[in-house]
Amino acid sequence: MSDQAQGLRALADQARHNQSGDTLSAPRVPAMPDDLAPLRDASAPATAFAAVDGRFTFAEGNGAKDLSGPKQTHARVVAVTSGKGGVGKTNFSTNLSLTLAKAGQRVIVLDADLGLANLHVIMGVNPPYNLEHVMYGHRRLCDILHTGPGGVKIIAGGSGITELANLDEPTRLAFVSGMRELDALADVILIDTGAGLSRNVLAFLCAVEEIIVVTTPEPTAITDAYATIKVVSMENPSARLSLVVNMAHSEAEAQAVADRLMLISERFLNVKLEFLGFIPQDPTVSRAVRNQSPFVLSQPTCLAAQGVQRIASQLGYARPAPGPIAGFSGLMNRMQRFFGIKS
Repeated sequence: MSDQAQGLRALADQARHNQSGDTLSAPRVPAMPDDLAPLRDASAPATAFAAVDGRFTFAEGNGAKDLSGPKQTHARVVAVTSGKGGVGKTNFSTNLSLTLAKAGQRVIVLDADLGLANLHVIMGVNPPYNLEHVMYGHRRLCDILHTGPGGVKIIAGGSGITELANLDEPTRLAFVSGMRELDALADVILIDTGAGLSRNVLAFLCAVEEIIVVTTPEPTAITDAYATIKVVSMENPSARLSLVVNMAHSEAEAQAVADRLMLISERFLNVKLEFLGFIPQDPTVSRAVRNQSPFVLSQPTCLAAQGVQRIASQLGYARPAPGPIAGFSGLMNRMQRFFGIKS
């Protein structure tokens, strides 16, 4: 068995052990080969994720902090993805967008799960237009922006983006040009991708500058998250890669999953994965989905909402980006190259 496979198996075994109800006070990787000895070090400092360090501090209660400072010339574009379905990726994208908006950011969320676009369902809205109407010239991009709860602007998904390679040149250029409007309308653009590594998902992951990978403590979710990190690290090595652990039974369980993924990613891929935080298992979440009312709005003090707020604080979007950013128009240019289209 290869070193990489042994590492993944150990990672999955650890998660299975954690889920069995055993203590998580001193999580460690189970027995591993000698050449992976660095992964045994449970004394390595844990990644801090709950602390609010001033980058994105929220006011008490429901009030928003006054976010001063210069605005970005381009929107910061972040893709939210997962290795497998069913890990709560779309629910996380929805509630993160609302949390950022509550703190004063202008947020656009794009539902890019082209097979099962349902972000608008969780939001409790029904946009009349989607990306297909823009792709085929029936509507301008600004016409399909639908205002959802909290002022978040929603771009409903559709199969239209997959047709980018098939458009004639004037239509394609008009579409990409229209995308530049988004940079002036938002501070942050969240892209909720599909799960897995289909060509459509990769088109977004290879084009964005920031990627959040969502996983759960389930062994298959961890292994698939690692596969996603591996592919992205090869295809888009300059991207900022971050991790969120959803549906964790405890902070220790989430930290154990994150530590193993971070260690193995650095060991085998030379990737420094940033742990943004975790969202605890919370019955409020399923009730919110059934009621089509995002939990950060309907139950803002619930455990899941607190988890999302901590993650938003870690993102640091209240400060200007540390370097130049290409914005959404830059993303569309890179997507054209992914599909083999000359700019």
